[in-house]
Amino acid sequence: MTTETNQETLLIKIDRVKEMTGLSTTTIYEHIKKGLFPQPKKCGRATRWRLADIQAYINA
Repeated sequence: MTTETNQETLLIKIDRVKEMTGLSTTTIYEHIKKGLFPQPKKCGRATRWRLADIQAYINA
């Protein structure tokens, strides 16, 4: 498995998303509702974001 593949499939928690983006939890969820932020993935009851999606958001 390559590093690129790992980043495409790596899932991160909200705390890491907040750290990477500088956004609050409330702002992240408001932006999701408006279609301005990547949709999270549900893993059972947990909510995670793909690292690649967050990196693309930051670089946009």
